Amino acid sequence: MRCSLPPHKEPLGFRLYSDYETHYHNFHTNRCIECRKNFPTDHLLSIHIEECHDPLARVAREKGEHTYSCFVEGCDRKCMTPQKRRLHLIDKHMYPKNFFFAVTKDGIDGKRSLLIETRRRRSSAGSQPQAKELRRRANTLEKEAVPSDNKSQSTLPSTTAPNGIVESEKPADTEMADLTGAMSALQFVPPSIRFGRGRAGFSKR
Repeated sequence: MRCSLPPHKEPLGFRLYSDYETHYHNFHTNRCIECRKNFPTDHLLSIHIEECHDPLARVAREKGEHTYSCFVEGCDRKCMTPQKRRLHLIDKHMYPKNFFFAVTKDGIDGKRSLLIETRRRRSSAGSQPQAKELRRRANTLEKEAVPSDNKSQSTLPSTTAPNGIVESEKPADTEMADLTGAMSALQFVPPSIRFGRGRAGFSKR
């Protein structure tokens, strides 16, 4: 048994009548005679004809009327745009988001499923070793920087005394404390001068 119906360019052979019947139902029962596109159900074929080949529906669409029918048979809902019909099918009829909603426009020729395969993004596995290497280098640089800082802080500049002995410079706070002690040890008022109720002046020797 052979099938010579369009859109086949060459006749297709079938061994069993059941195979031919299945083929005819899938590829020729719901085919549009205008554009030769095939559709899975008669209801979707009628929606296709209304949306793509009906001049009255085109005029009504230009006037702003709701002309996009629901895919579910028995639902009388009509939407203004295909996008709103898609939301209606997802919210009210639990259609999957990856459903081929353009089926009423493009048909099912060459398709094995009405679900669109979603490609997963490849994880950047190659970037993980690079990130680990960068963190390792950063930790190494930090460890090398800490001893050098401590060494620079602990080492004070030294000066050479006149007698040839190398002495390290004291911090500014230590020098100020030594200067204060030396100043307090000085006696600016001579012992011959006395203050009191008596006659001012130098004391008699």
